[in-house]
Amino acid sequence: MKRAAALALVAWLAVGSLGCGGRDDGSSPEAAVRSLIAAARAGDRGAVYERLGPRTRAHIDALLVATHRTGGARMLVPSDLVAVGWLPPAWEPAGTRVVRREGDEADVEVFSATGERQPIHVVREGKSWKVELPIR
Repeated sequence: MKRAAALALVAWLAVGSLGCGGRDDGSSPEAAVRSLIAAARAGDRGAVYERLGPRTRAHIDALLVATHRTGGARMLVPSDLVAVGWLPPAWEPAGTRVVRREGDEADVEVFSATGERQPIHVVREGKSWKVELPIR
């Protein structure tokens, strides 16, 4: 269930309705969050995985290695472990804003029209910003 908890945020973002009409390139912290939302909304698990930060991808890859060790009949790929559309959001996102940016890390706040807020941590990887999910 650790995987489900770690990836619940992706699902939450997947069913939200931020106004993000095309694909963002991850050139800014906010663009990274919008890009993840757009990929999740499209049901593109591969694109969701590619928009995740190195710590989150490493966690998913470790889960994948564990599944391979169990000798399952089907070989999974990282995007198979991304849950898209898994949980409905408690509220509907209306926008994003950067609340903190220091060097190669930033926190983006996703907010609703009624005042709910959810912080999202992003990191710069090369020239792109990527979303790090809270993993416990």
